Amino acid sequence: MNEYLHAIKIKWRNSAFARTFNLTDEKAKGRSCFLASSILSSLAAQLSGGVFYTGFLLSFGINIVNIGIITFVPTITRLLSMFSPLILERFRSRKVFLTVMGILANIINILGVTLLPDIITSETGRVIGFTLLVTISSAISAIIDPGYSAWHAPYLPNEIRGDYFTLSSGVNSFVTQGVVLILSLVADSFAGSPRQLEIITGFRYAALVLAIMHILVLAIPKEYPYEQSDSKIKLSNIFILPFKSKKFLWTVLLIGFYYLGASLTNASINIFLLQDVGVTYSQINLINAVYFMFFIFFGKMWKKVLKKYSWFKTLAIAMLLQGPTFIMYAFVTAENYTWLWFTVRLLQHVLGVVSNTVIASMLYVNLPDTDRTYYVSFYNIVIHMSSFLSMMLGTMFLSWMGDNVLNVFGFKMAGVPVLLAITGIAEVIVGILSWKFNDKLLPDDLSKR
Repeated sequence: MNEYLHAIKIKWRNSAFARTFNLTDEKAKGRSCFLASSILSSLAAQLSGGVFYTGFLLSFGINIVNIGIITFVPTITRLLSMFSPLILERFRSRKVFLTVMGILANIINILGVTLLPDIITSETGRVIGFTLLVTISSAISAIIDPGYSAWHAPYLPNEIRGDYFTLSSGVNSFVTQGVVLILSLVADSFAGSPRQLEIITGFRYAALVLAIMHILVLAIPKEYPYEQSDSKIKLSNIFILPFKSKKFLWTVLLIGFYYLGASLTNASINIFLLQDVGVTYSQINLINAVYFMFFIFFGKMWKKVLKKYSWFKTLAIAMLLQGPTFIMYAFVTAENYTWLWFTVRLLQHVLGVVSNTVIASMLYVNLPDTDRTYYVSFYNIVIHMSSFLSMMLGTMFLSWMGDNVLNVFGFKMAGVPVLLAITGIAEVIVGILSWKFNDKLLPDDLSKR
């Protein structure tokens, strides 16, 4: 019996999870904090955002176009990332500043939005108020997010990065979606009743507590010195330095194009599912809740693919397979969603295990060791502007289409399904480009192998 337990103990110590997350090694301890923080952050995001946020806005009479406006307008503040180095490079230690500002951003975004409908009663006033509050919160995040990325980059070296994002995503999904599924059942039990809004509002207050805890846990890891090539802080470096690192630049542009296609339905997909298709909160969160199981069944397989093909070819494989699922998604209706929607989402879970890991890692793949804050700021500007343009174009398209439909081979396709099909086509293009330029974009330490 003792030998059996000893064997289990040794196997655990040698496991990818134990190497990535433990409390004995300083950097592994930091990654453990990132994991705990990501779980708290995801719970807060699910309770105050996603389908519950959509339901919250719909309860106050906000329509699909205005929800799109509330969602995409604040992302323009991500341009403020260019000022992040001017502020953060002045601090030898950024922990206190980032923590205070992070808590403030969450208070404005969660508490402010929750209380606003009680203060402003007109729909126009609420749309303006919601947009203003989320914009202020987003502006603060735009300034501080590059600071967090630069702070935490030393904890995610290339040899551990794949395991970190794969394992953290799986654990995060298991905990978060399990809790949210239970809460969805509670919300659905009050469907059609004023109590449902009270329940969703209560979720938002819980989200505020979780969001503050997330920021506090995120502040635990040690800060390593920030390497700088020039003691003088220059705003122009954000746009000059990336052009001196061609691999980093082209990596950013590739991922920027991905977000340009992937964000088209960010503001409208839940409205489409809830109102047009008739999917419930519980069904949406049930399909999300089983995501962690796909890490168990497919995690090792995708890790082998990533090890064999490295970052860009793995991204290509994922995109070439995932793109067609969005085209299938475009044909989901109230009549067929019980089989087609579930099938599509399960296929996307299989592919999401690897695509989410690779996309999340791309910032770090070709990130130089010096002047990280400048490079991260450039990355954030490109990525968030791609998302902004994508959501804006998506909202404009839905406003233009209104209640009209397109006849595609006899199938009447509304605005959101058309956008889903475009997303699918865009992902296929990303896959082709990623495969084609793999050799040119692969990091030097990997390309020499």
